This record gives sequence, structure tokens and C-alpha cells, in this order.
Amino acid sequence: MANEAFARVKIDQLPTVQWGLLGPEQLAGSRRTRTLGLGAAVRKFNQLAVPGLGGVWFAKQIFLATLGVRIADRLRPISANIKAIEIANAVEALACWCAFRSNGWARDSRLRGSQKLAGTDDLTFSRLRQPRFYVTQPMRMATVEALVDLGFVEPGSQRFNSFRCTQAGMDLIEAATAEYRPYNATVEDYLLGRAKDGTVIKDTDNLRNALSPLIVLPADARTLVRDKLCGGAGQNPEAVRRKNALGWVRSLDVNRPAGWEAQPATLDANHWDDLRLGARFFAARDAAIDVLNAIEAQMVPLAAPKLIADAAYKLSPVQAQLGAVREAAQRFLDEDKDPTEGRMAMAFCRECTAVDSAAIIRNLVKRDDRVLRLVGNDVLPGPAFSLQHQTEAADDEGEGPGSDNAGRVPVPANISGRIRNLYLLNLDLEGQLAEFLNPPAAEEAA
Repeated sequence: MANEAFARVKIDQLPTVQWGLLGPEQLAGSRRTRTLGLGAAVRKFNQLAVPGLGGVWFAKQIFLATLGVRIADRLRPISANIKAIEIANAVEALACWCAFRSNGWARDSRLRGSQKLAGTDDLTFSRLRQPRFYVTQPMRMATVEALVDLGFVEPGSQRFNSFRCTQAGMDLIEAATAEYRPYNATVEDYLLGRAKDGTVIKDTDNLRNALSPLIVLPADARTLVRDKLCGGAGQNPEAVRRKNALGWVRSLDVNRPAGWEAQPATLDANHWDDLRLGARFFAARDAAIDVLNAIEAQMVPLAAPKLIADAAYKLSPVQAQLGAVREAAQRFLDEDKDPTEGRMAMAFCRECTAVDSAAIIRNLVKRDDRVLRLVGNDVLPGPAFSLQHQTEAADDEGEGPGSDNAGRVPVPANISGRIRNLYLLNLDLEGQLAEFLNPPAAEEAA
């Protein structure tokens, strides 16, 4: 399972959710997720793996969000009620629209909104900025932490709308767009003009090549992003971890997946131990999700879906998953370490190793409380219960490159999704991501 992925099952509209420090500002809500109350633990292990990366996995994500912030900066003195979120979402939607028009509306993991954007034309910023025009989970949401930690924006507060573009951010925009001049203007000036006068944005080759997520950033822009990933190493422990992790993923061979047998020379012992411990936690978390999936699968065919917790564990598919979660959770407990606040991960794993199988089920269903819910001793459908019962674990970092692509990344099992994303980001910085995502048919079959 991809540690960075949200479940992709649509449900009824949920209330707006307010997020915390450097998190997405709102989730309008059309997806079910299973956090199991472990969001803080997931964030901790991800941060230990690759500090400051967030959910970024290719560099165009950073550029598009930075460009949105910069245009919002320039609009504020001349227009009231400018929100960086709206402008950044508009720029991203425009970028994906340009890309879809160029590739015949073929799906690609670097693009969002094929259904939302299909059939649209005569785009203006006023349309692009509308809250429901584009997807509810834009790529921008995965960039929040990276924009700040890599120095492309200054956070005025805890919210994306407070971000202001730094000199490094302006340098990135310049490096990314210098060779493209739509209507003999810079990309930034052209988009600013369309935002100011409300006229239709023209899909020119120059604009498409500058914005399209399918087209790699120019070499100078990629160098700048790499420098920011590694910048400050020696003085900043987090930058040291990023630099060392980047060195490790650069050495990996896609045909020879790495394992946990030996510590890589590029990582120090503490970093490696944190990665191993995090992998054991993620394995236990994913095994717990599998228990809930197995229970849900047994409920789907029932005319009145309901299971009694004291009986559910006796069902063969559930029994098998209970054995797996006990084993995975015990491997984490055997480490006798937990860096999460309040030893949250350890408490969860203790619940998963209870002698009483029904108690494990009750605890997991109570932690879920959205797809399944516990009423007394009865397991009942929650508000997100669905006939499409298979669900991945939820995370706070947005969608990654998809389970198929993530599964091809040659990293040890159950490792933080940030390491997989860093591997893909490195490929992108070397101009090789498109080839990885779209391998020749013969290679894919092999």
C-alpha cells in the first residue's frame, strides 16, 4: 500500500475541515479515508525519513505552487480579497488543462482533473478560481511543507493564503520560464495580465511548455530545486537527512530492489534505524487496514450489513488478517522504541496484539468510525461504507504517483512513502521520470 495515498472512494459531501500547522487549509470532502487516529504518528515517521518534503514527488508541483503564490503577491496591491490558494489552484488547473489538450486527454499520474476539465474552453482566471471548478485535492496541498522548508515562500502564518514568494521562489520561476514567452511576455506577466483584465487565456505552445506537468523543468530550474533540497547540509540536521537520503535513492537500481539487510553507506545509523522503525509501524498500520477491509468485505453482501465483534473474528478471512496484524505489531513492539508523541505508535500496536481477537476488532472499528462504526458490540456501516470496500490507509500529504508506479520503486518494503517520492523526484531532476512512468511495453510486460 502507498503510505502517501488517500483512498479514492467518493462519498457524500462532508463538512469543511480545518487543518493545522502548514497543512492544507480546507478539505471540501468527497473521499473516504482511514486514519485510525494515527495521523500524527504517520507525519512523525515521514518527517524522520525525509524532512520537509511533504508529498512532493516531481518538481513541477513546486514550481506551479510557487508561481501561484507569486501571482497572488502581485495581485494583492490592486485587487481586494486575493487568496493565494485560489490563484495557485487556478494555475495548476490551467497547467493540467494545457497538458490534457496536448496529450489527447490521456490519463497520467502527474495530472489531475480529467473529468472536471474535459469539455472546458474559453478559460479565464475568474472561472479557474471557482472552488468547484477543479479537483478537491489539488497537487498544491502536497507542496505546503516543501515550499516553506526549501525556502521558496515565507509563511506569514500557518496558512497557505499567508505565503509570500521569496527571492528563491522568484529565481525558480525565472529559471523555469525564461525560454517561454507567450505573446512576447514572460509567463508570469502574461498570467498576471489575464488575472487582472479577466480575458480568456490562450493555450499557446509557449504557455503549455512552461506549465504542463508532463514537460520537465529546464535544467537550471532543476538544479535550483536540487540545491534547495541539499542546501544547508552541515548546519541543518534536516537538510543533512534530505541530502543523504537523496544520495541513497540516486544509487538504487530499479532492477535490484533494496532490502533491509544492510545499512546504506550514505545514511547514518540513526537515520537508518528511524527508517526501519517507521517501516515496522507502517506495516502494522497497513495490516490493521487489511483487517477492516476483510470485515467490510464480509458485510457488503448482507441485506442488512452488520457483524457482531465477538463473532467476526471467527470468519476465515478475518482470522487470517488478524494473524498478520498481530505479527506486524509485535515486530514494532520488539524494537522497544517510539519517537511519536505520547508513544502513540506503541499504544496502537499494543491494541493490535491483544489476546482477545474481538477486542482487536472493537478497537480498530472504534479507531475507524467512518467506514465502519461500533455500536455496543455490533460492527455497523459508517457514513463512508461502500460496495467498493478495499481502502488504503490515509495520510495528510496528498496523492502520490499511484500504487502501480509506487510499487515499482526499488526501496525496502513498507518504507515511508517519502523515500519513494524522493526516488521519483530524483528521476525527475535527472530528466528521467517520464520514461519511468511510461516504460516501453516489453519492459512493462517483463
